[in-house]
Amino acid sequence: MGKFIKAVGAAGVVAGSVYLSKSENRKKVKGQLNKVVNNLNKGYVKNLGKPTDIDDSEMVDEGALTSIKYYNNLQQKSENNQS
Repeated sequence: MGKFIKAVGAAGVVAGSVYLSKSENRKKVKGQLNKVVNNLNKGYVKNLGKPTDIDDSEMVDEGALTSIKYYNNLQQKSENNQS
C-alpha cells in the first residue's frame, strides 16, 4: 500500500508540474490563491468582533493607537448596552 501512495503522490507532482509549466495556468492558480487568502483574511477579521470597517480592523492588527481606542470604545459601548 505504501508504494501505491508514493506512486500516486509522484503522479500528482508530475501532473501539477506539467500544468504549471504554462504561464497562463500559473497566473490562474496565483489569482485563485490570492482570492482565497483575501477571503480568509476578511473572514478572520470580521469573525473576531473587530470594527466592521476592514481598514480600521487592519489598523488595529498593525497596532495603530487611534483604532485601538476606537475599538475599545465600541467594546465598552456594546458591553454597556448589554448590561
